[in-house]
Amino acid sequence: CGSTPILSHFGSSGLGVLWHNRAVMAEDWCAAAARRVEKGSDGVWLRFGPPVDDSLMSKFFSVRFNPITSGAATVMLFGFVIVLLAIGVDREGCLSPQTVGESTQWKYTACYTPQIEFSFWMKWVADCFTWLYIGSQDCWVVFLAVLYFSRFADMKLGKDDDEPEFSDFAWFSMVFSCGVGVGLFFYGVAEPIWHYVDVNRYGHQWNGTERLPDNERAQAAMNLTWFHWGLHGWVVYAVVGVLLAFLHFRKGLPMTIKTCFYPLIGERIYGFWGDFVDSVSIVATTMGVCTSLGLGVFQINAGIKKLTGYPNWIKLSYYNAENFGEWSDRVDSLRDYYLDYPVDSAFRKAHNFTDENGDLIIGTASKIASFVDTNDEQILIIWLITLVATFSVASGLQVGIQSLSMICLYLGMFLMMVILLMDDTWYIMNLYTQSLGYYLWDFLRISFYSAAFAQSDHGAREGEASWYMSGWTIFYWGWWIAFAPFVGIFFARISKGRTIRQFLNGTMTLPIAYNFAWMATFGGAGLKMEMAADKFGVTCDTNGFARANVCRVVERMRPSGYGGNPEVFCSTLTKLSCRGTTDMIFDVLYQYADLGPFMGVICLISLILYFITSSDSGSLVDDIVSANGIEEPPVVQRVYWAFTEGAAATALLYQGRLNYDAPDAGLRALQSASICVGLPYTFLICFMCVSLWRALQYERGELKWGESQFKHSILDVGVTAYGAAEGTSRCFNLKLGSIDLSRLTTFFFYIAAPVLPFFSVTSKMKRLGAPKSSAILGPVFWAAATTAFAAAMFYLWFILVLVDYVDTGVDGVNVYGNVIPGGIWTGRGWTPDEYTEYKVTQRFGLYKRYPAEVAAGDNKTALDAFVVDQSNFFPEYLQAGSEYNETGVAAGAVGERLGAPMHYAVMGWYFYLTFACLLMSLRNQVRAAYGLSGNICEDFFASLFLYPTVLMQLEEMVTEPPAQKTAASKAVVVAATCVPESHDA
Repeated sequence: CGSTPILSHFGSSGLGVLWHNRAVMAEDWCAAAARRVEKGSDGVWLRFGPPVDDSLMSKFFSVRFNPITSGAATVMLFGFVIVLLAIGVDREGCLSPQTVGESTQWKYTACYTPQIEFSFWMKWVADCFTWLYIGSQDCWVVFLAVLYFSRFADMKLGKDDDEPEFSDFAWFSMVFSCGVGVGLFFYGVAEPIWHYVDVNRYGHQWNGTERLPDNERAQAAMNLTWFHWGLHGWVVYAVVGVLLAFLHFRKGLPMTIKTCFYPLIGERIYGFWGDFVDSVSIVATTMGVCTSLGLGVFQINAGIKKLTGYPNWIKLSYYNAENFGEWSDRVDSLRDYYLDYPVDSAFRKAHNFTDENGDLIIGTASKIASFVDTNDEQILIIWLITLVATFSVASGLQVGIQSLSMICLYLGMFLMMVILLMDDTWYIMNLYTQSLGYYLWDFLRISFYSAAFAQSDHGAREGEASWYMSGWTIFYWGWWIAFAPFVGIFFARISKGRTIRQFLNGTMTLPIAYNFAWMATFGGAGLKMEMAADKFGVTCDTNGFARANVCRVVERMRPSGYGGNPEVFCSTLTKLSCRGTTDMIFDVLYQYADLGPFMGVICLISLILYFITSSDSGSLVDDIVSANGIEEPPVVQRVYWAFTEGAAATALLYQGRLNYDAPDAGLRALQSASICVGLPYTFLICFMCVSLWRALQYERGELKWGESQFKHSILDVGVTAYGAAEGTSRCFNLKLGSIDLSRLTTFFFYIAAPVLPFFSVTSKMKRLGAPKSSAILGPVFWAAATTAFAAAMFYLWFILVLVDYVDTGVDGVNVYGNVIPGGIWTGRGWTPDEYTEYKVTQRFGLYKRYPAEVAAGDNKTALDAFVVDQSNFFPEYLQAGSEYNETGVAAGAVGERLGAPMHYAVMGWYFYLTFACLLMSLRNQVRAAYGLSGNICEDFFASLFLYPTVLMQLEEMVTEPPAQKTAASKAVVVAATCVPESHDA
């Protein structure tokens, strides 16, 4: 198998240099973790091929990786892709509104089920956790601001005498290229335009009227764009990057996501949970890069077509009756594609392949041929990018990635400067200045805006669309967070030798300033064109391209020229809101007459290079994480992950040729799933903030590692799934885990019976006088009373939640709501003529709706039983499309309940919260009595989510009096020559 020397394992900046002094190693708080790296037990390893050294044989043919992390990530990624491919287009899978004449009918139609399902997941995340995304992003911004001005800000990400590995320009180029380079091309023009015209809190209402004047709407659109690309976006990258760079370059820990949690759980990162976090990080990174790569080729292809002037470029330039003889041999395959499209698809409804005589309709066939060729073009682009990215990542960080990133940044700056000078320079300068002030002035309000009323059921009729928050802000936050493992690791890898303050300047301040300049330049030029098109009557139908050549008088020009004729400004105006997102940036560039095509070429080259840098950066990060944090993984592994991204994108894109209406549906489904991964990562990044602060405190000696901790970790339930054996020359070092049957049994027993340990700990704490007990009734009485109250809260929670999910058996009340004939009398209502008795149902919650057109099969019973009877019930208002129907029967019927009624469960969960607060108070008392580190917030969340292990911790701790525990621990500290092997946080 060969050996893996520690210097080669981590590079010259790694542990071999850092830990050459054994005296320092014994005293350092990361000594135990670093020793495991040195001994090769920092994770499961599969090693074969030549020994690791600087030879070409070693670089190209040695293999060093974690088989569990790599295997799990590969299975999850390709398993997901295979599922998407296997499901395909469901021809009769979706119930959707169909317009028939002037009425709306609900029918089953063809759809791509995975996209709908994962889009629903993404919307569910937005609907339920907008408050979490908004609040957490704000907290992270505040945290990094405190860190920037703290006593830790001058601490180096590396040894005190380490110097930066890259120049400032090269470092910033890689930061920017990896962080957002591609996104600025895609959204730089498009996003301000969509905010300007869409149904949001600034612009148009549902009824089409405008809430603000055009100038104010344009400024609000720019402000919202800046918000999405400002502090709140970059903050997630900075948190992950600074923490990982600190722990790797200064402390010698592996460069993987699991390392971020070492200050919290110690060596337990080298196990199942650490590998699980790394596997999910690889999947999130690969899915994100794969989605960006797949969707990005749409824009690259649009740019190529813009330059060539033809619909296609890979085979024939165009398809029509004139050149039918050149492609007539493809008619049979095109017919097969046509028949594969769902019958209810928009394309098949609008186009027949043959006429009533059975003759070929060339127009339909030509559209399919062009569509298939476009798909081939996109796949070709993907593999060209993948091949170049593979070469780049194989050549190393210092050669390929660094060089391409610097070229990308230079080309982007060239484009921005040309537009600034070619367009209305003073307008753009004014816009940047004005938008900066607007952003600072509106910062607090927009940072906390959560669209509470807009996202409610009844708050969006005449204002912001209910989907706007989920479609924009929450989409962005989920996307940034999903990319955090990828970008954070890459930032850490290139940031050796810089101080924390320098790191934050380079990953927060400078990129944001550049983003703002880009958005003001490209977005400002786009908004100016859109507003001018509105002013001069350019519409979506103008000349068939939403474009017109317009000469107009500009106020800055002289009223008359030298010859006495008025001066006018001439240019091509495009109604950008009528164009596709991928076309907008090219439409802006092409207005500059002869310079337009040249600028289009530069833009296209920049786009391709930015996609290459994103792909090779993602491949490098996947390599590093799958190889347990090696800075320079073997080349064969880099090639594997680069090709994995290309293969996944190709598979989903190829499937798109079978879905003419939505060729990107598979990629959109993958994108939605990756954004949903951002939800659990939100919690992980919160823990990373705590971990970073703890690590800095340990480093400065403000906290002592291994002291004042519970005896066992809160995650210790007695099961160790597997471990890693020592030995850097082992081919495979997996070590079987173990089960502490006694501890595991106790854990499961405490899940159902927390009362016994609660009483045991409470009674001992009462005897210790923490807090003072009443001398009249005695400590045992108060312990018993507190325990009885806690037991009542716990078991009421269990019983009430259970009852809510059990059908009462009374006319299906829990399943359908009370719908017995005659209803329930609830009082009297007043009408102008007399008092009238009325009755209502007991429905409150979500129920299935059955339209009148779907009255067969399994739905028939529900329809028969639950059509609204207006003679006995208050009319049910069932919404059909966007219209309210008060007739009940015409709108459809209400069927079974979705989910439990939650009538009792809500009270049960309140009782559980009370129980958790009692346990939090008890844990806080134990910590105070025994001098353990922690805070009340940690006590609360530990008690809320992990009450069995919290009780196990407390019961173990109170087995001896506090004074004896303290004395014993002091004796251990004095006698010890190094910190304990494991950390019991």
